[in-house]
Amino acid sequence: MSLWLSKEELIELTGYKRAGRQKLALGKMGLKFRIRPVDGFPLVDRWQFEGETLKPGGQMWRQPNWYAMSESPSATTRMLGRK
Repeated sequence: MSLWLSKEELIELTGYKRAGRQKLALGKMGLKFRIRPVDGFPLVDRWQFEGETLKPGGQMWRQPNWYAMSESPSATTRMLGRK
């Protein structure tokens, strides 16, 4: 399996066959991509779609424990003597 989305996958994702339109669509979607210098084809990292918790290099992304944050007063709150 390739590190990048295939041409067919990009067409399915963006709805466009031309690289210029695909780049515009990818930008509007907020997806990261690189431009292949030889032909201008947008290279989209496959990891962006295969499990949102995995990042390149094997590093794991953990969702913050929002409950724990809301239970503990912040440093500013403690300094001001508020509860």
